[in-house]
Amino acid sequence: MSKNRTYNEASARLEEIVAIIEHNNPDVDELTRLVEEAVELVAFCRNKLTGTDKQLETLMARLDESNGKSFVSGKSESDD
Repeated sequence: MSKNRTYNEASARLEEIVAIIEHNNPDVDELTRLVEEAVELVAFCRNKLTGTDKQLETLMARLDESNGKSFVSGKSESDD
């Protein structure tokens, strides 16, 4: 797998793999190769989503600190 692959590219490749498995009836060797690739792609996507989630949490916390209010509730600390 390319180290510069994006989430969208990985997701699209996963869809291709599913289509190949569903429609082409690959032999056992090809099926094994496709499943191995899919496992790597799923791990990549999971890591990307986890990293993005953590990054968004950090950014939301910074926004809360700069505004003095909870981003989720919309209440400022002085409203309490």
